[in-house]
Amino acid sequence: MNDHESALDNELEKHSHLKVYLDYYKTLASPGYGVLVTGDWGSGKTHQVRNILKTDEFHYISLFGTQTTEEIYSAVYAKMFPLQSAAKNIATSSNGAGAGSINIGGLVSGVASAFIREQVKNDKIIVFDDLERSRIKTNDLLGVFNKYIEHHGCRVIVLAHDKKITETLKDIKEKVFGQTISITPQTSEAFEEFASKITDKDIAATIKKIKSVILDIFNQSETYSLRILKHSLDDLTRLLELLSPTHRENEKAITELSGFFLALSLEVRSGRLNDSDLTDREDTIFKHKMSVRRSASETPPPIYIASEKYKDIDLGNRILNDETLIKLLTKGIYSKKSIHESLDQSLYFTKAEDLPAWLVFMKFDELSEAESSDAAAKLIQQFDAREIEIPGEIRHLFSLRFLLSEMGLLPRNYDQIEAECKKYMDDLLSSNKVEPFKLHYSSFEDIMRDSFDGYGYWVEEDYRQHFERVSDYIRETQDRATKQHYPAVAKLLLKLVLTDGIAFAEKISYKNGEFSEYSDIDILSSIDPSDFVQEWMGSPANNWIHISKGLVKRYSSNQLSSTLASERDWMKEVIKLLIKEEKKSKGVRQKRISRALSLNLNSISL
Repeated sequence: MNDHESALDNELEKHSHLKVYLDYYKTLASPGYGVLVTGDWGSGKTHQVRNILKTDEFHYISLFGTQTTEEIYSAVYAKMFPLQSAAKNIATSSNGAGAGSINIGGLVSGVASAFIREQVKNDKIIVFDDLERSRIKTNDLLGVFNKYIEHHGCRVIVLAHDKKITETLKDIKEKVFGQTISITPQTSEAFEEFASKITDKDIAATIKKIKSVILDIFNQSETYSLRILKHSLDDLTRLLELLSPTHRENEKAITELSGFFLALSLEVRSGRLNDSDLTDREDTIFKHKMSVRRSASETPPPIYIASEKYKDIDLGNRILNDETLIKLLTKGIYSKKSIHESLDQSLYFTKAEDLPAWLVFMKFDELSEAESSDAAAKLIQQFDAREIEIPGEIRHLFSLRFLLSEMGLLPRNYDQIEAECKKYMDDLLSSNKVEPFKLHYSSFEDIMRDSFDGYGYWVEEDYRQHFERVSDYIRETQDRATKQHYPAVAKLLLKLVLTDGIAFAEKISYKNGEFSEYSDIDILSSIDPSDFVQEWMGSPANNWIHISKGLVKRYSSNQLSSTLASERDWMKEVIKLLIKEEKKSKGVRQKRISRALSLNLNSISL
């Protein structure tokens, strides 16, 4: 018998224990005690009890939202005597009279009276659900239960969330409850029910095929909530629906993807992982393993804690990259394009020679020795030939060059590699091949996240400081490359000031909260202020408002104290020259300059 079959047998045994006891309890006449059924949120307490008892054997009362004991007495009376009760229409729910749910929070508390409390039939079991969700004091609730148990000889079953009631009931529950039964989720039965509701037959068949994998993962997750299992299966179904036929046909890939994705979905939905924990998963897990060797007292990161629970699941798996995974699990964004692109980079769906060398080498765990050696050789060749020019890819190339040294595959020390990487950037700059900054957020995004193309840079602690200096040098080189373009760009902007104020404003300022081409680069300080004002004053009147408003928007978020600090003196000089123009002008022209200053430029914080 395998572990999974054993787990199912244990589950059935626990379920039988609940059934056997309730079957016994319902035969008792005036037992003198109640039964407390506990379990985690979403563990299926209500479902199990309803399935064990027949609909004509019990009255179901939800305590959710109740504020007074009178509401409870009124609700029980309404269930027991529906014809006599003023609340007859409430006592009968969509599930049918007798065993239907009743939300008693809306009953008028004044209905309760001594008559209602004493008019009781004990022919059916009273099932009280949602104990912990009542607003009534615990002692008062126990008093109500005890009233029905001791004074009226009723059989009472109370359902409660285990962790919520442990502390409040531990010293007093024995006075009311003669038996406490803690249940575990009926995961096998619940799985079958959830899977039966998947409308896509092919997806349903795929998920049913890996049932044992899914149940093992759920058990290892220690989640215990069938609600969370359902939501996570919904997540998985949604993901699988977006896959191409090629993806679905690869059973090994689907099994690996499903297990990995389901485990992370359970962790996220349980509140144990967030988007920051999903970034650089493999690196974070590895680093903690290394740090534990040095100091066992170091606090483990959440992703490491999660990874230790799952025997056969690698939570650092890159079959879905970080960016795609975060969008799926924390933002609910299911993009077919990004999912396909991420999967297609997996060696399940592509050949090593079709991927960038840096990405292939990062997957060396999945490669043969020959393939790993080929990828390492290609990285060295690309470095020597200065082939890589995209900043994010350059960072991958440089980080892996340090790793090659650490692995003994490159006869260089870290200082030598750092110097070589800086020389690489100098060579690109002298060949005019360094990508200048483009002023929209996506250009800086990879730098800020320490990743590119969905993959974090492979940086070990041994060479982290070396890599960070090299990474800074890439940024500095890009800055120098950008400044090399300043004269040509300044000439273009100056021409737009004279001819097209709208285009000028769009290029230098934010639009709808988005970065524009030059909104965050200090290009204006390379323009002579007198030339700028001269072109402005010589431009058509309908240009002026766009020029002045463009400048205001450019500096609207205090950029003169941060990214555009070098333009502060430039802006002061422009305003100074405009004031001079205002003083020597007359009539409409003077008024136009005055309005540009008073309504717009004077609002800039200098």
